[in-house]
Amino acid sequence: MVIATPAIQRLHEGLTDARIDLLTTNWTAPAAVGNPCIDNMITANSNVFFSPSIGSIIPAIQLIRLIRQRRYDAAVLFHSHPVIERFILLTGIKKRFCFDGMNNSRSIHLDEKRHSAITAWELADLTVRSLGGKEAEYPFLENLRYSWYIDKSDSEKADIILQKTGLKGKDFVAVFPGGGVNPNSSENVRRWAQEKYAELVQNIIKESALKVVLMGSETDLEPTLFITREAGIGVVNLCGKQDIRTTAAIMKKSKLVISNDSGPMHIAAAIGTPVVGIFGPTGVKLKLPPGEKSFSVSLGLPCSPCYFSAFKACIFDRIRCMDELTVDKVMEAVRRALDAK
Repeated sequence: MVIATPAIQRLHEGLTDARIDLLTTNWTAPAAVGNPCIDNMITANSNVFFSPSIGSIIPAIQLIRLIRQRRYDAAVLFHSHPVIERFILLTGIKKRFCFDGMNNSRSIHLDEKRHSAITAWELADLTVRSLGGKEAEYPFLENLRYSWYIDKSDSEKADIILQKTGLKGKDFVAVFPGGGVNPNSSENVRRWAQEKYAELVQNIIKESALKVVLMGSETDLEPTLFITREAGIGVVNLCGKQDIRTTAAIMKKSKLVISNDSGPMHIAAAIGTPVVGIFGPTGVKLKLPPGEKSFSVSLGLPCSPCYFSAFKACIFDRIRCMDELTVDKVMEAVRRALDAK
């Protein structure tokens, strides 16, 4: 959702007279709250698309009926998934723009060797041009910016939490050692070892005099509890205690965000906080958010990235791109990010 925000902005600026509604799930909807490029949001339970059951049949029918009643002129599918494609087909929307569709005049090839933000922007641009909207120059990746809008209530909640833990703005680093789990899949292979995170946290506290806040969802509790025990004084564990919008507001007040290649890395870029992304089987050039405040660290092995094509069985007896990534190498990236203006 965050990666698609430059594309949504392209739709908004290119189709100035159009109403742009967003159909999304309850899991990703918080990322779009307050976005001025979106006129209305239709939120469905994630189970309707990704874990369908007998109980999701009636909600799906109701959702199709709602969309049919609104008589949309076109649909843009930023998520390439056969269930979603079939769902939109049932809504009766005639003009459908998607990735790798059978109608080549209304589809863009989803090339996993190119950055996702660029391919999403291309799909939006194709839509705008096909519907007679305003032309725009093809952007360089570094010119694209993610968006996340923090409202006053989000910021106030973050202030209360920080005050209770004795923290102030910009005197801490937010670390997300988990990630890789969502309603559609669970892939922990993108996680750097919790033992190395613990050592990294200790180094940050010792070298920078900053405190460290561990964050993430409830599925990330195990690594954060381990790091808290190992790293000791200077660590505050807030994992699983806030919703995603309050989490983003806390990230906004941090000095730096450190994350595996997962959602928090993209949110950090969207809110303008320097971020260090730790990469292994996924590609830096394909997924690191654009912008001068985004930093990456990886081994850069010849076999990487493999996540989108052949990863289901690594060619080695272990995941070398993550196992051999040292704390010292990550700490070098942390130092660069802390020095960023």
